[in-house]
Amino acid sequence: MSKSHDLSAFLTSYGPSFARTAYLLTGDADKARELATAALVASCRRWSAIRYHRPADAVLRDLYGRFLGATGAPWPLPEGHLLAGLAPRTRAAVVATFHDGLSLPHAAQVTGLWTGALDDELRRARTQLRATHPTLFENPPDLPKDLATPTEDGDQPGNGAMSLFPWTLGPAPEPTSPWTLGPAPEPPAPTAGIHDAAPGDPALRAALLGLAAGMPRADVAGLAETVLRRVTARRRIRASVWTLASLGLVAAMVTAIVAGLSAVADRMDEATDRSPFAPGTRAPAQEIRDPLPAALPDPVRFAYTGYCRDAEADVHDPQPCGQWVLTTRSGAEWRLPDARAGYDPATGESMPLALSQDGHRLVYQNPQGRYLVHDLPTGVVKRIDATAGDGEAHISSSRDGRYFALSFGDADDSAVLDFRTGATRTVRGADVEILAVHDDGTRVVAERRDTGSVPGHASVSTLRLDGAGTRTKGFRIDPALIEHGAALAPDGRSLALVTADDRLVTMDARTGRVTGPRPRLDADGLEVIRVERWLSRDKVLVRLWDEEDVHLVQVDVRTGESADLGDSATEWIDYSDPLGALEK
Repeated sequence: MSKSHDLSAFLTSYGPSFARTAYLLTGDADKARELATAALVASCRRWSAIRYHRPADAVLRDLYGRFLGATGAPWPLPEGHLLAGLAPRTRAAVVATFHDGLSLPHAAQVTGLWTGALDDELRRARTQLRATHPTLFENPPDLPKDLATPTEDGDQPGNGAMSLFPWTLGPAPEPTSPWTLGPAPEPPAPTAGIHDAAPGDPALRAALLGLAAGMPRADVAGLAETVLRRVTARRRIRASVWTLASLGLVAAMVTAIVAGLSAVADRMDEATDRSPFAPGTRAPAQEIRDPLPAALPDPVRFAYTGYCRDAEADVHDPQPCGQWVLTTRSGAEWRLPDARAGYDPATGESMPLALSQDGHRLVYQNPQGRYLVHDLPTGVVKRIDATAGDGEAHISSSRDGRYFALSFGDADDSAVLDFRTGATRTVRGADVEILAVHDDGTRVVAERRDTGSVPGHASVSTLRLDGAGTRTKGFRIDPALIEHGAALAPDGRSLALVTADDRLVTMDARTGRVTGPRPRLDADGLEVIRVERWLSRDKVLVRLWDEEDVHLVQVDVRTGESADLGDSATEWIDYSDPLGALEK
């Protein structure tokens, strides 16, 4: 089955299930469809990376993350709803455990809650529901027949022993399906006060199933088609592919006179699966690029991960079909053999790779876990002397490609490599991240600390310049300002950031003073991915997307005017593909 057909089948089979989970969380069919669609689009854009790594888990993590991470109170339940009155965390715990049928460790994994906290939320929910709906427990509704049968080991539904995926009353997918949740994580050793699994409660489970089944079918119909269109409908790529498909069809019809009608289907499938004539066209499944040569003078424009059709991917030591592919300015493509690549379902993180702005150097993590910087024209490789920390790696580089900074999630140490000397400098702090590096080695450092003394804030972030010739005491900033990254201007002072309401701002990195216009970046339904780099003294490059296409937009910080960059890389890069050298 081809990659695109795989995704279509997954969405058709599982889309309604995610919609019903969202329906229980939100209590509103429109909001449920919106939440499920957003989670599916975000997760399935990485389909080649998560396809064989329990993609249902990936979607659930995103869905529950969006629900629990929403600000304000966007999910009020209607009066009389079974779960009305339950806090969002409690609601999520109940739905994941009793509707989705996940064990406590598995439910904790997809909701992001600690297992003990999840257990506490379930206790709280049972107490409240027994008080508000006593008749439910006195006269429980019948559990659907297909879900009332104990599993082979005798466990009853409701304690996580039987997952509802795909949560329909029809037969479950074949065990060989690559989409299933797979075995639940092993439960931790018994701890005082924490149950190994929630006691079975068929009454609550049956009530939730009945409530979820009440979601209007009209709000579920077409969900798969909508998501698939947003994930795959790259307007420019689609036009190119279908033009080639038409040519392939004509050729196939001529061949069919001799070879038979079966050749038509083969040629049509091949034509629609790939675009072999366009520079930068991604290799179809199993087409393996040549390994990176010892020296590569041709600048790399962007990189993406390959796709393995039939093999179980190992992101820590990927097979050739699943390795990073580097696309150069000339259109040639090379694979990077000695690097981790793909999406790790155990951590929910993507393996890191970054390119210098001139496309001549790249940073990656090798199979042994070391972070290396590779100078492509010479083949010289130098190591960043730092230990990988918890959380996803954040990599930034100076404009000239001399300095490379490495930070990890909530780690207290970050590192900067001077490629010219090979020396690594450690930057210490609390939850420290190096946002940007100047050509002289000066670093823009952000730190985050939990606080109980600042009204309205659970944590505060500070920003400072740290370098041989410049060092500031730092100043407090809104933590949301650095969620989309930052870019340091050639002057070493101006920092481009994006606010919580998607406005581009320019801040003096020494004083924290914000100057100039604050243009909105979310016009026409665009969503900010990250701040990429400064293109000149006055223009900043920002990566945006509209759930269909990625857009590289240049914004003039003096006037606030913006325009598409016009680089052909826009036609090929995906949501998170590393960007290197731009077109001349």
